[in-house]
Amino acid sequence: MSMDELFQRNVPRTKSELFARLRDIIAMGWMDMPPTNARYNGTGGPGNFLEDLIGLTAGNMDIADVIGWEVKYYTARTNLITLFHKEPGPEGVMRYMVSKYGWKDAQNRLSFRHTINGRSDRFQVFDDAGYLVVRPFGGNGVVPMWSHDVLLGAVGAKLRKLLLVQGEKDGQRVRFLNADAFEDLHLSLFILECCVGTVAVDFDVREASPGSTGLRNHGTKFRIAPDRVCRIYRKKERLG
Repeated sequence: MSMDELFQRNVPRTKSELFARLRDIIAMGWMDMPPTNARYNGTGGPGNFLEDLIGLTAGNMDIADVIGWEVKYYTARTNLITLFHKEPGPEGVMRYMVSKYGWKDAQNRLSFRHTINGRSDRFQVFDDAGYLVVRPFGGNGVVPMWSHDVLLGAVGAKLRKLLLVQGEKDGQRVRFLNADAFEDLHLSLFILECCVGTVAVDFDVREASPGSTGLRNHGTKFRIAPDRVCRIYRKKERLG
């Protein structure tokens, strides 16, 4: 099957059609990403190319990509993949975190970029009375938190079924090596995995300009190493 034939096929409507499409993509080996398509440039290019080959339509929406499956691309050099974004409460907490715990960047803006795998040198993640909470070591004040209902709602809407596709890139050429299908997400254990560090909480926010009240927030992410995804699902299948 040629790359053009892959692009021309209908969007998969069933699990078997989706898995067959992925096996066809893996069997293609090295493919040239069209340089005229801006979506295929930069680090996100191979993932966008994969989405187009499969026929995905959800993009960055907070729903699974195709027939209930979320698709993630990674390489052998990927340390963490982003599962989803979800901002904590209460309102204004990220402004507080930047002011209290941020540090000056090269442009003299207070910046709070910090990844917590269960605990870091400054913070620890706790499960407390129906909330996932990030607390500093020592001191008081407002803390970031997510209710179980809000967090599990976000997880359940997007990640009940996950396709993790490994590939590699050489210039404008890319190939997809294998795909792992994960089903039956451990919703009840997801909170625990955040506390023990399987799932990392990743903050990335800064002042819009030095001394301003406005923020440039790149989103609070929940992230995981590719080889630890199996910890949050009950069922796994290798497709290629």
